Amino acid sequence: MLTTLNTAARPAAIRTKQVALSLAVSAIFFMFTRFANLFYLPILGKYVDRAVQSGNVNILYEQIQWVVLSSALGALLSWLMLPTFTAIYERGIASITVRGSMLKMLLALPSVRGVKALFGCLRSPLELKAWACPNNCAPSEAGESESTNEPFALPWDLLSWNIFATAVWTVGALAALQVSALYPDLAATAVLLSGLVNSFAAIAFSLFVDPKAAVITDQAVSGQRPASHVLQLTFHLGLGNFIGGLLGLFTFPLAIKIISLATERLGHAKMDENMWLVIGLNVVVTCLMCTSLSSRISAVITKNVATALAIYNVFFLITRLTTQVYAPILGSVRDSVVKGAASAAELLPLFRWVIGGATLGTILGWLLMPTFVAIYNTAIKALEKRSGSMATLLKDLLKPKYWGKVWQCWRKPSNFGVLVSDLKLLPKSFLLANIFVVGIHVIGVLAAIQAGAELTGHLARTATLLSSVINGAATILSSIIVDPTAAKITDEAVNGKRSLHEVEAMAVFLCLGSILGTVLSQLLFTPSVKIIILGAKILGALF
Repeated sequence: MLTTLNTAARPAAIRTKQVALSLAVSAIFFMFTRFANLFYLPILGKYVDRAVQSGNVNILYEQIQWVVLSSALGALLSWLMLPTFTAIYERGIASITVRGSMLKMLLALPSVRGVKALFGCLRSPLELKAWACPNNCAPSEAGESESTNEPFALPWDLLSWNIFATAVWTVGALAALQVSALYPDLAATAVLLSGLVNSFAAIAFSLFVDPKAAVITDQAVSGQRPASHVLQLTFHLGLGNFIGGLLGLFTFPLAIKIISLATERLGHAKMDENMWLVIGLNVVVTCLMCTSLSSRISAVITKNVATALAIYNVFFLITRLTTQVYAPILGSVRDSVVKGAASAAELLPLFRWVIGGATLGTILGWLLMPTFVAIYNTAIKALEKRSGSMATLLKDLLKPKYWGKVWQCWRKPSNFGVLVSDLKLLPKSFLLANIFVVGIHVIGVLAAIQAGAELTGHLARTATLLSSVINGAATILSSIIVDPTAAKITDEAVNGKRSLHEVEAMAVFLCLGSILGTVLSQLLFTPSVKIIILGAKILGALF
């Protein structure tokens, strides 16, 4: 339910005029889902273990279908609660603005005043009727909206892709668990191949859903279209999440077939053939992840916050797709230990090299930051001309006549004139937190795979699924401290309360902190492995 409530961020952004901060508040709900995953997926993994041990894998299929259905019902509930959560978003944004940080806002929630504020945000689901066709966007006799004298046709391609993406996203991890039961000797490979299915959803969201929704949001913020258009869009996106959840029952068998084929293929590859590929891909992933900082600079320059973040989602999509290539390869490395082709001790130095690749990628991201800012600026203008169609933009990039424009975005590496003395312009706590976030996040999957290699029997699958314990800690820290502060600084700069230089300083220091974070991850790796092993043993004893 909470996963689909990010749609409420858009109407809240329109009403508060703080787009980046609204999206940061939505990350809090995402944080809760990640926290739930600390227990949800590993517990499901225990059910898989029981099914494998009993030899009754078919019953697992039926149980997972019930989980898919519950996801659809959660999406329905979140759709009905859209007015309530939009009000919660607005109240949260106002509270962060007054208190100065997400952490202070969250600490105030358990108080009597905080609880009253939450109850004060309750809204009737009947308000959705006005969202579906608000009075100020109802067609006039001329077939036009009153506020703009232009008809607002819902982008049905966007809505259709949203339904498809939700249907696919719902079943990715669940299908991987089912396949891990069918191939117990290749369990780690199968579990980590959930992203193979989810990547189809990520492509749909990043290319066909988010960019168009972002352009509509930015246009409403700037007054180029009425806010009612965003309400209509949010209404249908929320409803589409429910429909997509139901369709997950039909995409589930197909997802199982796709992951099964990939598991068989990867499971028989040799360990040494793939590790240098993994290291190289990790360099690319971490480099592109750094472009999120460039997007904030570009958002201030262009005043198109939502569009800048939507373009970043394309870079994030590339990192997700790349991760879906190398994460299962790492899983197959762990499975080679199960099959006796390697030992757990042999994996440790290889994983150290993978972490080193993250350091190199972050350094490249720092050096290329000015170039990526120019790319974002150019892409935002191009996307506006194409009515938010990211697919059209990417298609045009395949034409040679546009290659010169990409090359013109090249800039020499620089720190935008940022000096060490500029540290005084920024909160120190969130810069330090960023170092730990990166340090933890880099090793999440690696530590889980190493822990799975050191364990035997049914606990190995549980350990692999416990990567969410490590990554969840990073997500929580990022959602509470790093992202909200960065979003607040970005919004303040967009609204003229801060200078562009302060945002540039933030981006530079966060990137340098990320480099330190990848170095720190080398020190955190072994303790993280031990934590996951302990967690797997505890879950094994409890369930």
